Amino acid sequence: MLDRHERYLAAKKNGARASFKFSDLSSFELEGVNLAGADLTGCRLCDANLRGANLVGACLFGADLRRAKLTGAKMSKSDLRGASLRGADMARVNLHQADLRDGYLVRHKDGELMAAGADESAPGLSDATLAGSDLSRAKLSNAFVIQTDLRDTNLRGAIFTNADLSRSDLTGANLEGADLSKANLSGAKLVGTVLCRALLRDTNLSNACLLGALLDGVDLSTANLDGAEMARRLDQLEDRLKDILQRHQEWIASNGKEGARADLRKLDLSKADLSQLNLSAALMNYAVLKGANLAGTSLVMADLSVADLREARLVGADLRGACLERATLNDADLTKVQAQPIELSTGQIWPTKLANARMVRTTLFQADLRSVQLGASDLSQANLKKAKLQRADLKDAVMTMADTRGADLTGADLRGVIDFLM
Repeated sequence: MLDRHERYLAAKKNGARASFKFSDLSSFELEGVNLAGADLTGCRLCDANLRGANLVGACLFGADLRRAKLTGAKMSKSDLRGASLRGADMARVNLHQADLRDGYLVRHKDGELMAAGADESAPGLSDATLAGSDLSRAKLSNAFVIQTDLRDTNLRGAIFTNADLSRSDLTGANLEGADLSKANLSGAKLVGTVLCRALLRDTNLSNACLLGALLDGVDLSTANLDGAEMARRLDQLEDRLKDILQRHQEWIASNGKEGARADLRKLDLSKADLSQLNLSAALMNYAVLKGANLAGTSLVMADLSVADLREARLVGADLRGACLERATLNDADLTKVQAQPIELSTGQIWPTKLANARMVRTTLFQADLRSVQLGASDLSQANLKKAKLQRADLKDAVMTMADTRGADLTGADLRGVIDFLM
């Protein structure tokens, strides 16, 4: 059947579209098979190996894919209505424009209609792993996505109306323009999630973690935010910030014996002037620093993970050994920034960490990025002219239209880099 299907796809003689309707293919080894457009309605594929399979446009209505291995599969425009994907491994799967809405499958047997397909006890995508997958413009209305791993998935424009995403991990996911109206996101992890222009009408966000989430153009007036964790704006910010910074200087000068380490975690410091300060080892993770001035500031060993630094000015800043993992630095100016490793008093070498950072259109002109960790970061349209990138870790980074003229990439790890042009 697979051979005839290949001939069908190639428009050759004796070809025929594959039909595995209501077949039991449990635990079958189907790695890399081409089943594009095939009919797998009600097919039992639990525990099957479909790694890297081509299922583009396939009909999987009511199919049982529980615990199936689908890593790297192509499933764009596939019909997955009513399918069960509970516990499936779907890391890096392409589900662009796939239909994952509710469905109820019936078939004719002995003259009677009967329910078929997946168990009702294991609906939808619950407990599935979809880390790094593409679900842009997918339809997931009324779908069950309970406690699912959706880290770093592309969900732009996806439709989640009435979907149950409770306790799901959406860390770093892109939900720009998605429709989450009346969806249940209670207890969900939305750390660093892009929610710009998303529809959140009557959305349940109770006890959800929204630290580092980008919420530009979002109306939260009808959303349930009871117990939700978000960045906060301090009352009398200027006076309280002045006191925090003064005590931090004392802490540094006394080698930790006096004063107190600056704790700016989870604070909204948008457009704050923090230039030319010594914020070495400061705690600034999850802080909102959009449009802030940090020019010439010392941020040695500071924790800026999942911080929002969009449009921030960091010209000449000292970022040696700082942690900026999953930080958003889109349109930020890091001209001549120092981000090379720092040697600790113990002799240990501590690198600057920018893994999974968003750095779209970031200016890194003449930046010292030697041995920096930039794995899986997005450097699309970044200005890296004359940057020092010797021995930098750029594995799986996105460098679409990045300008690397004059940059030194000697010894850099470029494995898996996307759209790299030297």
